[in-house]
Amino acid sequence: MAVAARSVSPDGWGDVIVAAATPHGHSALALVRLTGRGLDEVLRQVLRGHHTARPWEDVGRARRVDVVGSDGQAIDDGLATVFRGPATATGEDVCEVTVHGNPLLVQLVVQRFVEAGARPAQPGEFTRRAVMQGRLDLLSAEAVDQVIRATSPGGLRLGRAGLSGVLARRVDATRQRIVDVVAELEARLDYPADELALENDVALCEALHAVGDALRSLGESHRAGQALVDGVRVALVGPVNAGKSSLFNRLVGRPRALVHATPGTTRDVVEARCRVGPLEITLLDTAGERSTDDPVEAAGVALGQELVDDSDVILVVLRAGPHAVDDVERELLERTVERRRLVVYNGVDRPHATPPEGALCTSAVTGEGLEALQKALVRAAGVGSMGDELLVASARQRDLLLRVAAACDAAVEAMDVAGVAVSADLLTEALGFIDELTGADTREDVLDAVFARFCIGK
Repeated sequence: MAVAARSVSPDGWGDVIVAAATPHGHSALALVRLTGRGLDEVLRQVLRGHHTARPWEDVGRARRVDVVGSDGQAIDDGLATVFRGPATATGEDVCEVTVHGNPLLVQLVVQRFVEAGARPAQPGEFTRRAVMQGRLDLLSAEAVDQVIRATSPGGLRLGRAGLSGVLARRVDATRQRIVDVVAELEARLDYPADELALENDVALCEALHAVGDALRSLGESHRAGQALVDGVRVALVGPVNAGKSSLFNRLVGRPRALVHATPGTTRDVVEARCRVGPLEITLLDTAGERSTDDPVEAAGVALGQELVDDSDVILVVLRAGPHAVDDVERELLERTVERRRLVVYNGVDRPHATPPEGALCTSAVTGEGLEALQKALVRAAGVGSMGDELLVASARQRDLLLRVAAACDAAVEAMDVAGVAVSADLLTEALGFIDELTGADTREDVLDAVFARFCIGK
């Protein structure tokens, strides 16, 4: 959806900024990007054309250049392409310089541009300028970040959908429907004696209910969207010798954690990533829990419990055997009862008692139950039932969508109780939330929070 352009504030906006736009590391080529007012003056000091004296004047065409130091000696040779605002990604003049992909060279090139008057870009500052200049709305900007961070094909599709404007169009249509209802209510307030109503109260309430339900459903898709973009952290907890490390290795698909019959073999937290269905999962194999006087083992258990608190899903691994659940296992089950968890009864290849109700039966030795466990992990992440419907992966978007939905519900309730004026005020508040959602009316601190997690150079 279109966003009105904003004036550039004097506190740094419009300065020429520079950053490497490709990841750190050795590669054939690397890209250094600049944007801002006064760009030509910076380029004049740093770039020397091979076939033209002023390569930055040849707009939209890649030109061979040397990047020269303050002493006039070439740092590297490459290609420079200049684009003129406002028809650029940032709405300002932009230059992209391609150099050889040695991290030391890239650092020297960026530093040379800084010496010439540019300043290092902040995280997400290029995209933020696009928002400030009205080239992107905030929903599309967040989609840029999601495309960059996506850990799964589903996360990439979600980000691409945001960039294509699907979410913005849905929000725009919702906003227009609320505007129509507000206009109806305001007309009744302004001309109470006239028969100006185009829709009766039942139709208005049904419309607001539909808007609230749709936005609530969209907001509640956040868990699945975030899992697709960021992946899921899964912690394996359980008593010593429950087979956590063996199960961990099975899920990872290779020997990653040390497995031994000696109790307390795993003392530190072992971490590995694996693909489970549509998700990238980070598995954390924690130290087996038991009473111990060993300070190293106790520290490992404490660290594991701390990391478990930051996990999205917990696998409580119980030992399958001839006896019922013991005290350590019972305490684990009680401690995690309020968390999103799966209870795994591991070792069913051996003689065992009746598994606890609802537990997934597995054998890390034979692989029995492994497929069912993987499917249960995907469902626990909230992705199992999701089809191709629109999702959101931003907690900010989720919170604002739910606030709009709540305001619509409150407006319906107020219609008969508090009156039309209160309903109109609540819906006007909902419109403010939508404008904050799209960036049409967003505070600087909100923008700071959104772009803080962006990579530098984007």
